[in-house]
Amino acid sequence: MKTAKTITVSRRPVILVYIVTALILSNAAIYFIAASQDYNQLSQSASNGAESKDQGDMIATRNEMIFFIVVALASVVVGIWILKKKYHSKVPYFIAVIGSIALIAFYISTRTINIPPIGLQTDVGTIDILAKVLQAAIATISIYILMSSIAWKRLPAQ
Repeated sequence: MKTAKTITVSRRPVILVYIVTALILSNAAIYFIAASQDYNQLSQSASNGAESKDQGDMIATRNEMIFFIVVALASVVVGIWILKKKYHSKVPYFIAVIGSIALIAFYISTRTINIPPIGLQTDVGTIDILAKVLQAAIATISIYILMSSIAWKRLPAQ
């Protein structure tokens, strides 16, 4: 029976690693989609003429698109890092927790505070909510993995 318990304990963190990696990569895909939507919006504005849209709005949309691409690329890097290291390094999990919480806090602040270069955002879409739910799940699972990492020291290397 001890062998069965050891196998169960050793597989659990690896399954969570795959789950958190899938969530991180899914979240990256959402940010790439959001960047694509911004790109399409900028392309349409450019084809209709610069006068059809305020220059400040175009700059804000471009900056938002760049932000989404950077977040998506960083998510891909962290996801691959976690997948490669599994439970042999805590650093990518710390980054996942801090990054996810920071993105949720930034989103809430842009909807509640008038930040000068961004302004007060009033739009809340399905893609926004989905990204925040995924980020909350990423942070929660990563915290659980970090909290249970003491048990990992007893596991054989894979």
